[in-house]
Amino acid sequence: MSLITVIWSMIAASSLTLGFVHLLIWWQNREKRERLWFFIMTLGTACLALSELAMMKAQTPEAFGIALRWLHLPTWLIFVAIVGFILVYLRTGRYWLALAVIGLRTVTLGLNFLLDPNINYREITGLREVRYLGDSAAMAIGRPNPIMLVAQVALLLLLIFVVDASVQAWRQGEKRRVLLTGGSISFFVAMGTLSAILSLWQVVEVPVSASLFFMGMILLMAFDLSLETKRAAILEVELRDTQESKYKEVTHLGRVAALGELSVSLAHEMNQPLAIILSNAQAAQKLLENKTPDLAEVGEILGEIVNENLRASETIKRIRALLQRGEVSSQILDLNEVVTEVSHLMKNEMARRQVSLSHDLARPLPHISADRIQLQQVLLNLMLNACDSMATGGSDTRKLHVTTKSDGASVSLEVTDNGQGLPADVESIFQAFYTTKDQGLGMGLAICRSIIAAHRGQLWAEPARASSGATFHVVLPVKEVRS
Repeated sequence: MSLITVIWSMIAASSLTLGFVHLLIWWQNREKRERLWFFIMTLGTACLALSELAMMKAQTPEAFGIALRWLHLPTWLIFVAIVGFILVYLRTGRYWLALAVIGLRTVTLGLNFLLDPNINYREITGLREVRYLGDSAAMAIGRPNPIMLVAQVALLLLLIFVVDASVQAWRQGEKRRVLLTGGSISFFVAMGTLSAILSLWQVVEVPVSASLFFMGMILLMAFDLSLETKRAAILEVELRDTQESKYKEVTHLGRVAALGELSVSLAHEMNQPLAIILSNAQAAQKLLENKTPDLAEVGEILGEIVNENLRASETIKRIRALLQRGEVSSQILDLNEVVTEVSHLMKNEMARRQVSLSHDLARPLPHISADRIQLQQVLLNLMLNACDSMATGGSDTRKLHVTTKSDGASVSLEVTDNGQGLPADVESIFQAFYTTKDQGLGMGLAICRSIIAAHRGQLWAEPARASSGATFHVVLPVKEVRS
């Protein structure tokens, strides 16, 4: 196997390898059309290299002529791909000039298959060089072939198109793309134009090294595209981090807003143990003022003070946890515990709004893996919304029922009220900024759905079966137990 065969085969294989990599990138993201054009360009270059190899290995004028005819097809493909790539990647270029380039090159392709080229050509076999002359004198010095004339005009127009588009892109600030992509295309097209002109005027034989020029161009373009891929990956990571940060911030604000609605009840929740502690402490002081104080009774009072202090401390702990903007922390938990904790926070609010709260909690309930605080936020929002929906009804009809159950693969939570019901377009209530409250932001249910989705669950609403109200369903997957 000769060195020429090895080199030109490597050009074809390398071009196809690079091309298929970018074809896969385009297949994953169809918006990256420059990758498709790049693949077409590499495909054309590979076919061009194989055609040139066939020309150099041709043993007869007829075999050389056949290879030369078919060489025009990958050349046309490369022209079209370069024009398409420039228009998409640099986002510049004059369309009329692009159409002129493709049109002239298409005319060249058509003439090539309709007319006899009759050009000079040579064969290189080892160190032996043999010249074949065409049957006619059409390629005599000073009388160039019409196919080559049209081809060289098309090549010159391509160079003008690329340079013009590069200048426009440079003015728009795309300097890196211009230097690597536009510069490489301009340089190698210029080299191809020069070698073709020298061939046209018989200074050199017909060039059979165009694929070398295009391979160099492809390598620089591939390097530029790899930088673009790296840059896009960095931007994607930064965007994802920003979105996560915004999501955490909005979720935290949703919790703060929900607790703001509970401010009156929470104040009452704190005042109760404090008042009990104060009265018990005063009672203990009076008992101790006696000459023979009842120490057993004093001990009971001190025990009650401790219990009320723990109660207040637990309430503060729950409020603080909801107000903190901590990282999402999944843990194994029982959904019934979340219901109990939120019900405790809502106890005074329910009494203030004259809402009767009831539970139907399945026991035992399979464990789930979730963030406790975020699930508390979801249930808190659903219960507050239910209370708001029942605000216009009579106190005897304000009933809120919370149910938990499981089918083995998932755990379900249902919050049912006797309120005003749902709008005709139920999904609209989960859209951001949708609200029926005068002071509402309309973010509560949207945040709740995003939280449940992040836990691989579902949240939806439907009319209540036994009332005119609504039922909100939350379904979460059961924690997988590894054996």
